Amino acid sequence: MEKMYQDVNRTPQERAAALLAELNLDEKMAQVNCIFPFGESYNDMEKIAADTPFGIGEVSTLEMRRIGTLEEAARWQRDVQRIVMENSPHHIPAVFHMEGLCGAFIQDTASFPAGIGRGAGFDTGLEERIAETVSRQEAACGITHILAPVLDISRDSRMGRQGETYGEDPALASALGAAYTRGIQKGETAGRRTESVAKHFLAFHNSQGGIHGTHSDTPARLLREIYGSRFRPRLPNPV
Repeated sequence: MEKMYQDVNRTPQERAAALLAELNLDEKMAQVNCIFPFGESYNDMEKIAADTPFGIGEVSTLEMRRIGTLEEAARWQRDVQRIVMENSPHHIPAVFHMEGLCGAFIQDTASFPAGIGRGAGFDTGLEERIAETVSRQEAACGITHILAPVLDISRDSRMGRQGETYGEDPALASALGAAYTRGIQKGETAGRRTESVAKHFLAFHNSQGGIHGTHSDTPARLLREIYGSRFRPRLPNPV
């Protein structure tokens, strides 16, 4: 007998609520976790199976860069997804994520300039087309969670990841970041729709001394007006 969460005529909210009510604690915790098949063990399917005894919420695909072709990368993703769904008592598929700022880290995919270079061009139309290409190529390999754009502001050149940002101006970052997000989320490839992950949240690039990952000593006003401004939801136009 078909379960409510399997009924495609129900709303996503209804299906999610019905599924959540059936999950035990182990399954719930698996859904808020991620595995990162790393190093030479990225292709160790026995280890991946051991790491996902109740399924898993997300799988990082950064080690796809070790795979020779797109066909092999897509096959790897299918193999991992099969294991995850077989291990999940409710056969819940994992979400696969990949970086997307300069293109996918996969052989034979397109590579683009870093965010700081594209920021210098201030071309929102081009930024949207770049994102469409990234979305299409990653979705073709089963990846639907794209870690881009970088909306954070960088005003300290000692920060080693400054090149990932669009620069120091929040208006520029807002315009290009919105264009990139539209490009990621507008299309569909093989029935898959990708979603954009806006990062790095929040004031990450305002770290003390430009040191990666250290604390961010950012006053409230600076946080609101500069570092947090691109993360505000867009309000509807008044009627």
